[in-house]
Amino acid sequence: NNSVRLSSIVADLLVLTELESGADPQEPEVIPLRGVVESVLVTVEAEARERNVTLVLDELQEFHIAGRRLRLEQALLNLVANAIKFNRPGGEVRVRVAAVEDGRIAIVIADTGVGIPSEDLPRIFERFYRVDKARSRQVGGTGLGLSIVKHVIEGMGGRVSVESQLGNGSVFTILLPAAPE
Repeated sequence: NNSVRLSSIVADLLVLTELESGADPQEPEVIPLRGVVESVLVTVEAEARERNVTLVLDELQEFHIAGRRLRLEQALLNLVANAIKFNRPGGEVRVRVAAVEDGRIAIVIADTGVGIPSEDLPRIFERFYRVDKARSRQVGGTGLGLSIVKHVIEGMGGRVSVESQLGNGSVFTILLPAAPE
């Protein structure tokens, strides 16, 4: 278990270092969001079933953004997996994608989980920051996932935010510029 955990930390640190350096030789591609979101939900489906958490995908129109598909999938996977891990049995994770007035696309991941205390909200996108150290060890993770999310989204010209209340779940919102037609 310790070697798997150490390997995960090293892999996440390598990703984070690449993202922070800005040394990405790949050109952005036009990414259809429907395929990315559906791929992420298929990936976490078994874990959601195992934890008795319902995944709900609101009606999904096709939107396109510019960036790296693999990195966007990684960011969304981190958010949805956290929403499942820190949920309660019988809980729900809802994913919605919608255009917003200023020409950006919003990806919203809402859960009915344990929530995040208000005093922890300003720090959750920091490297290795964990809200509940004891529970984090039980459910796994490296403490780098939300930092990776932040760097991926900002690298695509977007931003990520969170609203949460202890005991009432969390809502993570990603805003990304729509790809030019």
